[in-house]
Amino acid sequence: MSYGWREIDGRAVEVCDECGFDPRAVGDEEAAFRDVFVALETLLEREDADRKPAEEVFSAQEYVDHCVEVTEAILGYVTDRLGGERAVCPDLATARAATAQQESTLTPESRATVIEDVYPWPVTVQWVLSHLLHDLEHHVLDIRRGYAGFVLADSEGPTNQR
Repeated sequence: MSYGWREIDGRAVEVCDECGFDPRAVGDEEAAFRDVFVALETLLEREDADRKPAEEVFSAQEYVDHCVEVTEAILGYVTDRLGGERAVCPDLATARAATAQQESTLTPESRATVIEDVYPWPVTVQWVLSHLLHDLEHHVLDIRRGYAGFVLADSEGPTNQR
């Protein structure tokens, strides 16, 4: 997987060739966050959400727990820089609501605010939010990949593989 940040047209862009994330393709960020949280919620509805695809790979539940922790941390970075009270996210529903709340209050000026003390280089609030969206979308892919592996491992079928 090639994963990295590039300066494209004067904008820091995080691109992932594994999941296809490119923030320039995100038309409605609020809707994208809403959709990714719905996808995570739906993926937890399976009875095997606690099953690990491999010893070193998270289960769906572990991925979602990680997503909640990352959401709380990243929203906290933004709140620390812009002011206000940090959101506490004990579960996915709270993380979803906190993200929607923060998204609804940000202006273009606040999105351009620089955060200098979290990453090895200065980033904007917008970059941090794009990074969060990528992380969440990527973990949806990780969970789906794990579930697909269960189906292939647990079922019989033609032995030809591509």
